[in-house]
Amino acid sequence: MAAKKSHTARSILSDAKKNPAPVYLFCGETTQTEALARRLAAILVPPEKQTTNLETYDGRGSPFASVLDSCRTVGLFGGRKVAWVREPTFFVAGDKKGDIADAALAAWASDRRKSAAQKLLVLATLSGWNDADLDDSPLTSLNKTKAKSFFGRDFEAAELEAADAIRAYAVEIGLSVASQRDDAALLEEFLASGAAGDTVLIFTCANADKRKRVFKQVEKIGVVTELSVERERSGAMKQEAVAALIAEAISARGKKLHPAALQLILKQAGSDPGPLQAELEKLCLYAGDNEVIETDDVKAIMRDLGESWIFDFTRALSQRNIGEALPLLRGLFAQGEPPLRLLAMMAREVRILLAAREILTTSLASTWTDRTTFNRFRDEMLGNIPEEQKQSLGGMHPYVLYLALQNAGRTSTERLEKALIDLHKLDVAFKSSRTDPAIRLEAFLLDMAR
Repeated sequence: MAAKKSHTARSILSDAKKNPAPVYLFCGETTQTEALARRLAAILVPPEKQTTNLETYDGRGSPFASVLDSCRTVGLFGGRKVAWVREPTFFVAGDKKGDIADAALAAWASDRRKSAAQKLLVLATLSGWNDADLDDSPLTSLNKTKAKSFFGRDFEAAELEAADAIRAYAVEIGLSVASQRDDAALLEEFLASGAAGDTVLIFTCANADKRKRVFKQVEKIGVVTELSVERERSGAMKQEAVAALIAEAISARGKKLHPAALQLILKQAGSDPGPLQAELEKLCLYAGDNEVIETDDVKAIMRDLGESWIFDFTRALSQRNIGEALPLLRGLFAQGEPPLRLLAMMAREVRILLAAREILTTSLASTWTDRTTFNRFRDEMLGNIPEEQKQSLGGMHPYVLYLALQNAGRTSTERLEKALIDLHKLDVAFKSSRTDPAIRLEAFLLDMAR
């Protein structure tokens, strides 16, 4: 038996120019899979025909039967048609539901509401829901067995309330659920019959179950590749992986990087390849006709994406989750994060907790308990918080404010005030004496956990 061909982005694009496959499946990091899909589509469909011969679909909301109907229709002006389906749910493994649910809650907590809603739609689709179910079925009404089936793991009451808030938001912005239960069979039949003809199907998704029959069929007659970014155990992207992403993005746009500029980008790359790609594109546009991108160009236009990595750390700090916060802190130091900047972020988080404590001890003193649900907070308590207190927390989304209040309830005002004083002392020490910032900040975290 011949060995399976190993596909790289370069080989896929090169082969597509000569003899495109009828179907492609790109799994992994969204920015990489979608970037490859766009480049492939540009090869398969000339720019002047893309408005008529290139169609894109959201697999979480578009019935797949309508995608196939379009594939069977000849392009308006002839030529090859390409149908690109993002996040088709029939490739997703049922045992990945728990990961999807966790990602939805994390997105909601960081106020990325649409992303959270889209992930919830995947769960709804995998559970065989339709639009009526989404509209009329509060997730808080699910019993323990049904909740575990929907989310892939046991869900606590507070998590169910957050998930139901996501469901309500999905309905509010008009997202819909496709009935995907038979779509894998539809695709298998379509490919087996050779009905694709001069149409090419492109699928992009975060993950796919290699055990599924539909996956094996696509792999047999088409091209399947996984595009991922190597990460450290802490979650940060490995420097080698970041450097490779940067090199590919810069060279694709006909530019070169001064070595010092590369080092600066590596420091500011953060932990998410999506924003990094966007910043690199912006950087290349800023450089204009200059072939080489200099350090001054990076300083002038590129955002420091370390903020997203710092957010994970400050979230763990606010929850007094030292087991998570310590490795994150060490990871930030390892990637060259300035100690004073870390100190400032920690002080900001403590101030947020203090502001939340003030709300708990004044406006909500007679109503809030550690068992307060999000729905009760939103419906009965949120309106009792004065506007100036809400603004002291930066006008947070109600659920993010709810989480801040929960975190503040885990500690006392006195401990938070002491933490703020300790951080001020560290600020003075870092600026006026020779001391090891890493050891001092780790000691601070351990003290916070007591």
